[in-house]
Amino acid sequence: MPKQKVQKGNTEMSISQHWEKEKYEKNARFVSVYGEELIEWLNPQKDEYILDLGCGDGVLTKKITEYGCKVLGLDGSQKFVEAARKIGVEAVQGDAQNMKFENEFDAIFSNAALHWMTNPEKVMEGVSRALKKGGRFVAETGRKGNVEKIENAIFETVEKHNLKAKKCWFFPTPEEKTKLLEKYGLKVKRMITFPRPTLLPTGIKGWLQTFSAPILVNIPVELHEKLIDEITEKLENELEKNENGQILADYIRLRFEAVKE
Repeated sequence: MPKQKVQKGNTEMSISQHWEKEKYEKNARFVSVYGEELIEWLNPQKDEYILDLGCGDGVLTKKITEYGCKVLGLDGSQKFVEAARKIGVEAVQGDAQNMKFENEFDAIFSNAALHWMTNPEKVMEGVSRALKKGGRFVAETGRKGNVEKIENAIFETVEKHNLKAKKCWFFPTPEEKTKLLEKYGLKVKRMITFPRPTLLPTGIKGWLQTFSAPILVNIPVELHEKLIDEITEKLENELEKNENGQILADYIRLRFEAVKE
């Protein structure tokens, strides 16, 4: 049994507890679809032991197991952990910012989760400790400028009503991420950054209904829908659209592979 202790009442878990599996499935399935390309970077090998950090509902975790390796999913949301278990994934609830694993994993994989962890020092410390020597850390996260128009619209709208939104994201520059990885003995083998204007299956309103709850956590729930409608209207005029007039979210990604020295 993994030596991971579940810590409650911390920042990362309080954010993750806002996730609703049904909304995620309906409005954000593109997250795991895009993540399939990251598995190629991971290049899982038979019999390796791999940690999926921020595994969500386990869809990508399960795909990694198809390479013949053993995979453990870790997520702060008990609902997501239960969803992952239902599709046959071994998963535990825990805080990525307070991991207790030691020299256990051949590789750690993380897709679209690191930017929700607002104490990146603690995350990198835990990742480094959890990896075996020579183990690799393969991840994709938002980089500086990711969803900038969306974030600005949220904060501007909320402040207009004399309310206060909560900063929930950490989007580093490549230089910041490299420095942080190297601080904890993780040498970058490759790193790329790229814009990825992302089609939202249920529009910007569906995206906001799925992802804005942690940002609006200090605002009375009965005001959320009205705020979301107002933010939606603002963004429909500001975000790019494709040739069919569909909204594209302003995603900018940072992908890397680092090895524990």
